[in-house]
Parts: sequence; C-alpha cells; structure tokens
Amino acid sequence: MSFEDVMTVMGRWLTATEALAAVGAELALKQAPEPGHPAVAGALQAVSAAGGLSGLDELTVPQRQMVTGLIRMGLHQASDLLDDPGRPPGWTFTDPAILRGWGRGSAMVPGALAAAVPELAGVRSFLDVGSGVGLLAIAAAGVWPQATVVGIDVWGPSLEAAAANVRAAGLGDRITLRDQDVAALDDSDAYDGAWFPTFFVTEPVLEAAMPRLYRALRPGGWLVLGRMAPPPDPLAQAVSTLRTIRSGGTDFDAKRLIAALEAVGCTAVRVVPRQGPAPMEYVIGQRPAHL
Repeated sequence: MSFEDVMTVMGRWLTATEALAAVGAELALKQAPEPGHPAVAGALQAVSAAGGLSGLDELTVPQRQMVTGLIRMGLHQASDLLDDPGRPPGWTFTDPAILRGWGRGSAMVPGALAAAVPELAGVRSFLDVGSGVGLLAIAAAGVWPQATVVGIDVWGPSLEAAAANVRAAGLGDRITLRDQDVAALDDSDAYDGAWFPTFFVTEPVLEAAMPRLYRALRPGGWLVLGRMAPPPDPLAQAVSTLRTIRSGGTDFDAKRLIAALEAVGCTAVRVVPRQGPAPMEYVIGQRPAHL
C-alpha cells in the first residue's frame, strides 16, 4: 500500500476520532453550567447532525453521562495504547476516565438481564465478579430491590472508587465489596445469581473459577457468563479483540462458555438474545435445584 493510500485511510479514521470527541464535547456542554462559545457550540451540533445524531437533546441526563463516559474511556484507552504499545496484556489502568467508562457500560447489565431472563426475577442475593468501580453492583441493587449484592475484585484503584460510589449511593447496608480473586472464591450455596464477565480473564482463570462459582450458587441459582459479541464489521471486530487481549482477557466464543457451564453441572444452559445496543452476549446456566 502506498503512502498516499495510507494517508487516505488515516484521514477517514482521524475524522471519525474527532467526530467522536465532538459528540462527547457537545454532551459535556449540555451538562455544563455555561453553554460555551456559541460558534463552537454550533459547530459541534453540525458535526453530530452530519453524523446522524441530531437527537442528542432527547437523551436523559443519565444517558448523556453514560455516552460521555464511554467516549472518554475509548479516547483515553486509545491514548494509553499509543503511549505504551509494548506493555504486556493485563488490567493495569488507573486513569479514572477508563475505570468510570467501563463501570458506566457495565451498569446496563442488570437491567438487560432482568428483561431477558425471567428466571432472575426473584434474585435476593447477587454476586458481581470483577466489580470494578461498583456501578454494576449499584444498578443490581436497583433492579432487585430486595437483594443484597457482593462485589469482588483484585484491582485496588477500582475497589477504592467502588467503595466511594457505594457510599454515595447510600447502599452500604446492601452492597459488600471484597478484595478477592474469583479463582479463590470460597462461598457456598450463597447466591441466586452470579455475573462473570469472561472477557476480562484468561483460559486458566476460567477453568479455576467455574467450579467455585457453581458451588457459590444456591441450588436453583443462575450463573451468567458475559462475552463481547463479535461485531459484523471486520475492523470493529479486530479492534474489539485487541482491546480484550490488551486488557488481559480472552475472546471466548459462545460454544466454549456453554461447554464450561455444562462441565461444572449447570443445566438449562443457553445463549440469551442480545438486549439493546450494547455489544454484550449472555450465556447462562442453572445449578439444579435438586441433585
């Protein structure tokens, strides 16, 4: 490929990057106490309109915050990749924008599960593996108002932020955070539902975690394995795989996760149809109520 061809492709990508930032900036200004310079504000609106996003005013405040947070996360994570492309895979992020962005995205999970899996309607105890900054646990407490939630993680910066978020939400009596590796989980017969985002772990961790998660469920409880569904666009798929690998995870396919659930004894194993715009797919299985 010639230099001219490379520059042509890069020009398209740079435009997309700046357009993404412009949408985030427009949403940030909508939440700011001052509207910003009218010329810049008008130019930002022109960018979103040209991209087919002319209805940003219709978003609720939480939706605006989520979209802005995801944009910041993507741009900051991209900058981290460019600044340190040689670092080994692993979750080493301390940037609050990255941690919050992942947290805001994960907050959609409990609502999506409740809508898609009727069997989870009666959840009274929920395990959040890889709790991050605690926003999924907080969302779970809202979706299942009678439930207590336990969140486990091993990343100190995330746990510190999670503790602050739980306190701010006034949910300290219902959400417990633990510095614990899922591969060392020793709970037994404790949870009606458990969430395990497999895109953050390696094959050895998956193998070690599955029997422990199964044992942690009450008879009749459900284990939910999350995976990033591959987008149809080859470029988007390659970028998604890069993001997963660099974060220390693995792109498990649905067949592998079905096999993992069945191997530990789960029944009623199935893939849940995707809910909403998130690129998330859920593979679920039940610990039998009677052995």
